Amino acid sequence: MDNSSINSSVPSESDSQSTMTHEKPVHGLEGENAKKLISQEAASRVTTREMRESSSDSGDRIRSSGDDSKLPHDAPFTLLSHGQKWFMVALLTSAGFWSSLGSPIYYPALKQLEKKFDVSEEMVNITVVVYLIFQGIAPTISGGLADVYGRRPIILMGMLIYVCASIGLACSQSYGVIVFLRCLQSAGISPIIAINSGVVGDFTLKHERGTFVGAVSGFTLMGQAFGSLIGAALTAAFDWRAIFWFLTIGCGTCMIINFLILPETKRTLVGNLSIKPKRLINRAPILLLQSVRRKFHFDNPDYETLDPNKGKVDPISAFKIILHPEIILSLMPAGLQFALWTITLASISSQLSVAPYNYKLTIIGICYLPSGIGGLIGSFVTGKVIDIYYRRALRRFEEKKEQGIIPIDSKFNTLRARLYTSIPQNFLAVIAFTLFGWSVERGWNIAVPLITSAIGSFCAMSTLSSSSTLLVDLYPSKSSTATSCYNFIRCSLSAIFMACLSKMNNALTVGGTFTLISGFVFIGNFVTLIPMLYGMGWREKRALKAERKAMME
Repeated sequence: MDNSSINSSVPSESDSQSTMTHEKPVHGLEGENAKKLISQEAASRVTTREMRESSSDSGDRIRSSGDDSKLPHDAPFTLLSHGQKWFMVALLTSAGFWSSLGSPIYYPALKQLEKKFDVSEEMVNITVVVYLIFQGIAPTISGGLADVYGRRPIILMGMLIYVCASIGLACSQSYGVIVFLRCLQSAGISPIIAINSGVVGDFTLKHERGTFVGAVSGFTLMGQAFGSLIGAALTAAFDWRAIFWFLTIGCGTCMIINFLILPETKRTLVGNLSIKPKRLINRAPILLLQSVRRKFHFDNPDYETLDPNKGKVDPISAFKIILHPEIILSLMPAGLQFALWTITLASISSQLSVAPYNYKLTIIGICYLPSGIGGLIGSFVTGKVIDIYYRRALRRFEEKKEQGIIPIDSKFNTLRARLYTSIPQNFLAVIAFTLFGWSVERGWNIAVPLITSAIGSFCAMSTLSSSSTLLVDLYPSKSSTATSCYNFIRCSLSAIFMACLSKMNNALTVGGTFTLISGFVFIGNFVTLIPMLYGMGWREKRALKAERKAMME
């Protein structure tokens, strides 16, 4: 991009400029001129940088292998190798998995809890609903804390709260205590899902981000798909208390592992990981090893990779983001689909335990396997697909600018690039979930609900991966806060539909309930086209307005 095109560019959002403002001078520019260009026009270089990231046919472009990817005269974006990035995926999954597991693992124990505490079905369902409510609300606060004080301390604190609450639940002797501790359990662990996406954004570039976000999301939310299977096995072998002892031991073990080796990745604190965190809580004990210190070359840190946009704690920051029209219009359809997936998982347990199926608890648990496998495949496949499409779309965009087809200062449509690939499976989800509802309503062959639940899970996880990746792209300096927006919407909608599910089934039948909600998802798919077409324009107008306001002040 030449200087004239750089000078004519307008930043699309003040908080989307942060990831590249710390780069070293680009090839061919030296000294004060390069520094001046970088400091004044950092945001306008994002598109150029991403174009270089998305191809490997030129010597000055980032290698797609990801092994210490460097540009000439640049510090590497991250010191993590490709293999180490996947190890980070495993670490993040070991933390976030317990959040998604905490709700469905509890479903098989509901009948036992009704008898134990002598409460109605509606009353015991409150313990499910409050978990979902806090799963949506808590990340909007903790996500902002992670964006300011670092990812590592918030993740570890959340896991500690979860472990303590699980111990209390396992020992609880009253229904009221269970409701309270379920709220505490959810509030502690649920922010980790949003924070995980922020961590991935810290060490990935846009051309590879979809793959890693998809992997973390897929593995993490497998707890939602396989939770009932695990819960059924534990409840059948022991009793409902065994579920919470299992969560205590499992999460406690993972917490110790993460305490020892999970590094701080927040770029305002550690840059590309070459800068030693100042606060002790942000330092993993593994950093004491000499081999690790050499890997991160703490003796020669790349201070220019620090993100200067440190930000401040803002409890309502997530809600400010949600109110942006392109965000709410993108996330609401995705949230509806996730809510539909949630009630599908709940319905597998409730519908297959009665006539005409009358399955035992252990058999019902096995029936969750197809949805789990479908969701896992959906996350991985979509992650790869959205990265491939992103690179192709960006390459075509740059070619059109070079050919003069579009203005040289045009902005790349990130919203379209990330959302486009989710549209086909969104419509497929409508068909799959509708068929699932009517299949269990009419007692069709068990293969039908199992296959449709697998397809629906594939679609739901695909949409989640696309939405999470989009939010990290749009708000790199507030990635945990931004991702918590989707967490809030999907969990809030899930809580609403779960609370109303029994009454809706009585009024509409199971098939009618799924048809109604699938209809909402169908309409939402067309709503998604609006931010794809107009979203980037709205963002640019807001950026211009903010720029004028700053100049006047």
